[in-house]
Amino acid sequence: MKNQSYHRHRTRIQGSPELDFRQLRDRTVNALNNLGRQKFSDEPGGYSLESWARGVGVLLDEFEEKAGKENLSHEYHAGRQELNRLVSEPVPLASLDEGISELRATVSAMESMMAAESGRVAAKITELKAERARRSSELDAEKAHAASAANAQKTDSLFSRLLGRKRHPNDDRDSKVRELEARQSDLSAELLAQQRLLKEIDYRPPGSPFAKAREELEAAQTRLEELENERMERANLVNERARVTASLAEAISAIPHGGAGTV
Repeated sequence: MKNQSYHRHRTRIQGSPELDFRQLRDRTVNALNNLGRQKFSDEPGGYSLESWARGVGVLLDEFEEKAGKENLSHEYHAGRQELNRLVSEPVPLASLDEGISELRATVSAMESMMAAESGRVAAKITELKAERARRSSELDAEKAHAASAANAQKTDSLFSRLLGRKRHPNDDRDSKVRELEARQSDLSAELLAQQRLLKEIDYRPPGSPFAKAREELEAAQTRLEELENERMERANLVNERARVTASLAEAISAIPHGGAGTV
């Protein structure tokens, strides 16, 4: 009875070109190999593990219907059961999620610290520029007053200036000009130092006080990216899908032309 059933099934497959077993087998194997490498979309509503599982299920259901479930090997049925278990059981992600959460907090804190320091230095630069502009205006005004006083002083007699014990008002002007010029020089030097510091925060040249902090931040960001990729692969069963589809493809490839042997 079993041989008669197998003979009828074989005749049915060979009797129709579109259901030729070799074509059916090869088409299913190729589809499984492609599905084993299938990538998912990050977009909401995009191609996901659930979509993939439905697609593989439809593919194998069609293969079993056309090939005859009773004619498929033990290896095939074991692979199908493993696939069903794989896509139905929840993927353990708790430990990865905890590590990712901790790293995200670390990266956020470090980025905030760097941003705060960068903002502080940028604000200091703005303050220094404003003061330098204000002092520059004062210096220009003092120089103008000093020049005006110098012109007025030319009318004084040399004799009266030599005998006079009293400081001329223009002496105070000259002193104020020198004081403002010194402050301008200090402001320019301090501004240059702050601008250099701001660049060091971003580019961390050798010897920069921020080099170590930047390296630690980049190391944490790299590790976070690695964990997120690992989580994505584990959640999407990347390795497991490739393995189980390859196993199913191998089991199907081993089925002889025209139908499988008895189970």
